[in-house]
Amino acid sequence: MREALLFCFNLKKSAVESHRMLYRKQHAEIGFAGSMTPILIWVTRSVKIGSKRLRTVIAGSFGRGRYSIAKNAEQLGVSQAAMRLYAMGKVQKIGKWVPHELNDRQIGQNTCQILLARQEKKSFLHRIVTGDEKWIYFQNPKRKKFWVDLAQPSTSSSRSNRFGWKTMLCVWWDQESVIYYELLKPGETVNAHRYHQQLIKLHRALREKRPHYRKRHDKLIFLHDNAPSHTSIMVQNYLETLNWEVLPHPAYSPDLVPSDYHLFSSMGHALAELWFFDSYEDVRKWLDEFASKDEEFFWRGIHKLPERNV
Repeated sequence: MREALLFCFNLKKSAVESHRMLYRKQHAEIGFAGSMTPILIWVTRSVKIGSKRLRTVIAGSFGRGRYSIAKNAEQLGVSQAAMRLYAMGKVQKIGKWVPHELNDRQIGQNTCQILLARQEKKSFLHRIVTGDEKWIYFQNPKRKKFWVDLAQPSTSSSRSNRFGWKTMLCVWWDQESVIYYELLKPGETVNAHRYHQQLIKLHRALREKRPHYRKRHDKLIFLHDNAPSHTSIMVQNYLETLNWEVLPHPAYSPDLVPSDYHLFSSMGHALAELWFFDSYEDVRKWLDEFASKDEEFFWRGIHKLPERNV
């Protein structure tokens, strides 16, 4: 029977198809009794089974002409349900942590489609000013890559100590360069009142560095995420007085925020090369140098936004 099952497996037959083939031959010399149990175990689309030990146990059971789920489960120290799942090629993996379980409205598929259709009709990326916040740690361990054997685990690397010395960076930029940024003192953070004050300073910086926004007909488009300080009534009222268009942003979608997927990503790699800051002033000097990147860098960050919406 084992050879017959392997024959069906090599023909890429499903469990039902294999059962039907062997049932027709039940009076032949293979002595098939019509049970589905061995077929559900052996005829599977997965080539690999859970573990080497499990394969040995199952193969040995069939080699001796008998197979008992209960007995083999007891031998392996697993439940009968786990035994069946392992035999079907399943492996157990722990679920991934995600920020939030999103509902259909929060996923924002409609928002992305609307933005893509708008961009295809008339480009508006050159009008976007975007911004966000990021913690800058004084110690930034670098995660290294190593060549190891296939079964050998990778080496561990310590992450930044989130309770250690750190300062918050608040930055706003467009396709040309950084327009305005603030480096808060250690221990300070952003609330609705501070964010409102930052927008006032950003507006002043825009009038100084981007006077063309006031001259042309198309108004500025502002892109930020849905953090509580960004969506407070105080901030929304102020944005209305500025007559800025606020671009809709799906909830909990950092992959659609240029600061997260481009600016902060590049910044994280650069910080890992430095590893350590001695003081708050050293962080500020480093940020001044980082903000002086060429225009092409910022242009790429903004113009990658459409493909992120796909």
